[in-house]
Amino acid sequence: MRRRIGSQWCFVALIAGCAALGASAAVAQSPPRADTAAALARARSWAYQLQNIDSSSLARTGYDLLVVDALSLGSGEVARLKRKPDGARRLVLGYMNIGEAENYRYYWKAAWARSPPEWLGRENCRWRGDHRVRFWMPGWRELMFGAPRSYLGRMLALGYDGAFLDRVDIHRRWLAENPQATADMVTFVAGLSGWAKAQAPGFLVVPQNGEELLASAAYRAAIDAQAKEDLLFGNRGNDVANTPERQERAVERIMLAKADGRPVFVVEYIKKPENLAFAEARLRELGFTAYFGPRSLSRIGIGGPEHPEDRNSEPLFDEQEQAASKCR
Repeated sequence: MRRRIGSQWCFVALIAGCAALGASAAVAQSPPRADTAAALARARSWAYQLQNIDSSSLARTGYDLLVVDALSLGSGEVARLKRKPDGARRLVLGYMNIGEAENYRYYWKAAWARSPPEWLGRENCRWRGDHRVRFWMPGWRELMFGAPRSYLGRMLALGYDGAFLDRVDIHRRWLAENPQATADMVTFVAGLSGWAKAQAPGFLVVPQNGEELLASAAYRAAIDAQAKEDLLFGNRGNDVANTPERQERAVERIMLAKADGRPVFVVEYIKKPENLAFAEARLRELGFTAYFGPRSLSRIGIGGPEHPEDRNSEPLFDEQEQAASKCR
């Protein structure tokens, strides 16, 4: 689920990312630690922010794991976030959208409006500026990983502990055109993971949503944890409970990751005290690590001024609803 990132700081982040790439030993100077998988398993708290990021404020928090927009920070800021105020190690993952191209990213070309590449699909009608992609095509894969100047290569140079992959579930949107889309997404994530870990041993790969992919042993082997949005609430409204059938189906799939020793991180965009209490208890019972924040991901925690995107509820459609939907 993607949020529009402010173009102003994306430009600043691009400069910082390019500067980091200019240092030939950038990855060697700040390598992900070899014990990151163990640290991920020990994480008992996490937070998730993509907009209005202030690294100084984030550095003062005590979360075990932070997820931030990958190119929003410089290498020095990433290194600072890796230490909590008490000096303990913290994991920092960079967000990257592997299922949609975003027109506010460094790789976007204005000419694509007239002559789009073969891999570029239509715009996401829920999140303007995002365009779903034929991720199995070489052109998109080369933008995402496989070289120092790819998206993932830039993240490695900035010193992130891992990648937080969004829109792995886009494979379902392409099944009519490409019946092999699900298998192709497994191949994509496995390739991305293998390349990243070859560059930086201990680099973590954590997909968000797309839990149906966990049926593949190859996919489970390629990832280090599973993240999930709107597990208990949110499919039809931020504080509206998902149907028991939907919850049970998602939990059953996610338990495949947990059975393989992969930790699970859940974000719920709820506000009502009674819903928070229920969600906290249920997620604790399941052994999942919970975070509660605004849907806009524009600040940490559920307090603070409301952002226009906080009211948005983006249904993650069931397979049966796919054919009837013209959106995404």
